[in-house]
Amino acid sequence: MNTAPDVLGEPLAIAEVARMLGVSAWTVRQRYLPSGLPHFRIGTQGKLVFFRNQVVAWVLATQEKERR
Repeated sequence: MNTAPDVLGEPLAIAEVARMLGVSAWTVRQRYLPSGLPHFRIGTQGKLVFFRNQVVAWVLATQEKERR
C-alpha cells in the first residue's frame, strides 16, 4: 500500500526546488508558480511546500508539452 510520503516524495522548500531546477527562488515564484508548478501553501501568507515527485512529474509534463 502506498503511503502519502511515498506517493508525493519528500517535502521540499522553495530553495531546494530552485536548486533542483537550476534557477533562483525568485524565478520559481515569478515564473514557475504561475505556470502551474504544484505547491502547497501553509497558511494565508505562509511558507510554500513542494513535494519532490510532484515537481519531477510537472517538469516531465512541461518538457513533453514543449516537444509538441
